[in-house]
Amino acid sequence: MKSFPRWCLLALAAIVPSAALAQNAADSVAALSGNATTAEDWSVVPEYRIVPNDKLVLNFGPAPGLATDILREAKVRPDGRISVFPIGDVVAAGRTIRELEAALVDLLAAEFKQPRVVVELVEVAGNQVHVLGQVHEPGSYPAGPFMTLAQAITTAGGFADGAARNSVLVFHRDGARNVRVARVALDRAITSGKIEADIPLSRFDIVYVPRSTVGNVEVFTRQVLGSALVGLNTALIGWELFNLEKVFPGFSVRATPR
Repeated sequence: MKSFPRWCLLALAAIVPSAALAQNAADSVAALSGNATTAEDWSVVPEYRIVPNDKLVLNFGPAPGLATDILREAKVRPDGRISVFPIGDVVAAGRTIRELEAALVDLLAAEFKQPRVVVELVEVAGNQVHVLGQVHEPGSYPAGPFMTLAQAITTAGGFADGAARNSVLVFHRDGARNVRVARVALDRAITSGKIEADIPLSRFDIVYVPRSTVGNVEVFTRQVLGSALVGLNTALIGWELFNLEKVFPGFSVRATPR
């Protein structure tokens, strides 16, 4: 097989970067002119899951002889349940709206023929993330739908002096009693262009920036969250996540101006 002449290789080396620059320039022009595609594919976004203190409205449809629907308001209790007549308590927290509707229909089928119910989420619980440790302004901050770890730390005033920027811990509740812990080398990832390490946050997530590098996440978690931890699965129960000032003495929830 014949090899390319040297002048061909040099020509390709000159053309490829130029083509890449031209494409980048075209992309930049498209973005500036408003023609760039930035639409979110909402069909792949996970469905919202109910949490304690969410406010729901249950619509049972029109009653016989009435033109208006039967509406019942229900606020999810700290134990994750709502009370529904005549079936009693039903677990709502952790379920999507559709999952709760299906569960209610199944339970109501024992009392009514062809029951129907539509669940509407009318008010969400406090949508906040908590940033602790070596940041300039520790506290609780509103969490937008696309807040990331770097954005949360920036909102809290950024890293303080002596912060372990490459050992940032993120505590995320996964279910009623399970907590997942991730350690992120955030500073190293950002400076090296690995933006995927800037993980998205969910409400009630806890971001902790230690003073020095944490070598053993489980040992550290036991020290901070208590000795009752078993495999990082029972460190934070629902009550503790809504009462951080009792879990972390001296921590106070602060509101930020909108």
